[in-house]
Amino acid sequence: MSTLVFWMDVDNTLLNNDHVKEVWDKALKVELGPDLTRRFWDIYEQARHERGVIDIPLSLARLREQIPFSVMDEQTYEHVSSLFENYPFDQALYPHALETLRYLSTLGTTVVVSDGDKVFQAEKIVNSYIAEAVDGRVLLYTHKQEHLDEIMQRYPGDHYVIIDDKPQILADTRSKLGDLVTTVFVQQGHYAAEPLPDGFTPDISVARIGDLRSYNSQQFLTPAHH
Repeated sequence: MSTLVFWMDVDNTLLNNDHVKEVWDKALKVELGPDLTRRFWDIYEQARHERGVIDIPLSLARLREQIPFSVMDEQTYEHVSSLFENYPFDQALYPHALETLRYLSTLGTTVVVSDGDKVFQAEKIVNSYIAEAVDGRVLLYTHKQEHLDEIMQRYPGDHYVIIDDKPQILADTRSKLGDLVTTVFVQQGHYAAEPLPDGFTPDISVARIGDLRSYNSQQFLTPAHH
């Protein structure tokens, strides 16, 4: 029998990151006001552009460096940092996200493969109980599709299933692995409304992560493009 390995994305796949960002934005406006909140998001986007991933610790450090104490005192900065560091990520999970992970683990090996910084993203995955649901199999990269050989070496299988909300990552993975991979597009978050990359159609598309509980191993082993 063929062995399956599932590569699970996190943000907007298992966890509603768009909603979390909206909550942060409202809370920042209370703490900092609209002008400094816009400044923070500008720093956030600049850091993301430079690093290639969202980097909350770097964004917070730059906010402290760039804003004088006369404008943002240390107590306010600590409150702002706490908004991120103490966010209840388990409450941001999509319905049935952990159940889906547990179900997929009965079909094969589940591995979280996430883009993000090595500190904040790791804590998010632990605090949301995602890490526990995959028995600690968590890999973090700047661009995971550039590390496919490494991922397959760490957790080998006969066939791989990548589950993600970003069609470009799915398309990149398909172009590199061909029939060795099944691509699953979870249509949650802001990427759901964007057009698919030219010439690419996901093997499986679902509206919600919980929908994958109705798929069996043969459906994951037999991609639509065969």
